Amino acid sequence: MLKNKHFILIPPNGRFKKQDFSLLRIMKWLKNFKNIKISLIYIEDVKINKNLQDFINIYKVKDEEEIFKTIKSLDYDFIFHRSWMGAYYFAATLVKTFDNVLINIKDWNFAEKEVYEYLFPDNKDYESIDYIFKNCNNILSHFTKEQSKLWAKKYNTKKNKFKFFPEYCNKDNFNNKPKIKYKKNIKLVYAGKIPPTCYAEEYFPGKAHLRSIKKLTKQKINIDFVLPPKIYDTFYNHSNNLYLDFIYEDKINRNFNILKGKELNSQILDEYHFGFFELETSGKNHNLYKYAVTSKFAFYLEAGIPMLINKKFNSMAKLVKKYNLGIVFNNNDLKNLNKKLKISQEEYNLLCKNIKTFRKKFTYQKNINLNKVFK
Repeated sequence: MLKNKHFILIPPNGRFKKQDFSLLRIMKWLKNFKNIKISLIYIEDVKINKNLQDFINIYKVKDEEEIFKTIKSLDYDFIFHRSWMGAYYFAATLVKTFDNVLINIKDWNFAEKEVYEYLFPDNKDYESIDYIFKNCNNILSHFTKEQSKLWAKKYNTKKNKFKFFPEYCNKDNFNNKPKIKYKKNIKLVYAGKIPPTCYAEEYFPGKAHLRSIKKLTKQKINIDFVLPPKIYDTFYNHSNNLYLDFIYEDKINRNFNILKGKELNSQILDEYHFGFFELETSGKNHNLYKYAVTSKFAFYLEAGIPMLINKKFNSMAKLVKKYNLGIVFNNNDLKNLNKKLKISQEEYNLLCKNIKTFRKKFTYQKNINLNKVFK
């Protein structure tokens, strides 16, 4: 076991994101190790949980330059940096400047360089991710070994530097979901941020989400989208009306609602029968999650709610099927999803029981060895 080590944690671009709770989960896990010191450095533009101050040294800074100055002033053993698309230039700069940097990436786009730079102009991600993949010794992500092999081949680097590190469950977030009657009026929930439908369908799932909503609600299946609270607060006030079609469905479609969630509080999902990710897959966007186990997977486990998963999300679909955690389907099933959902109360109760059994194993405590991660 690592002893008397000092870990510095830094969020993407030094800023906490409205819909990303990964570092909060990790900090809850690390607080269980009394023999390590934890420091959090971040640009103060959001309020974070005051309880963290009991076990973490918090450095609030004004900009990225001050982050680097603060790091240089500290005696540390490891820098754990969370990053994602749009933030890889900062991550690459950390790798160039400091030793013992671990990059925890949330995602990496599958688009070709010219397409990516069109979709995200004035962005240095492509050069930055190339540098990170080739020069960082430890890259953690929610992508499984199948994706690691693809990256190692594409970037001509070692595949063992890519480590599977999804958002696992925290036991203190477990919700003992009350037993609900599995009746005809099935309620589905999507927890998380949604992209607007004005984005290119080949690379973003917004249009597919909207089609799925219409197909399923016509079958009298109830669907709610539960948004992170800070995302919800700006959803209806967006100056460009990017979400006007979702807002229209919310107002007009009796079987669809957009609701406000609670940060890392899964009890709001008690009334739902299944949680889903993306229902219809289209274009290339599903490739981003084909070999990934995303944060919603852990959130639904913590909620104690069975899952609906499209088989094209290969890695998660395998887990759902292997451990009987929900229902696996394909695009064609959406036309008559009611048939897939026709299961007995006993079958549904078994899914809920399997969720509660599996989530005890799918935790940071059970799956993560500090010595293997921080080395």
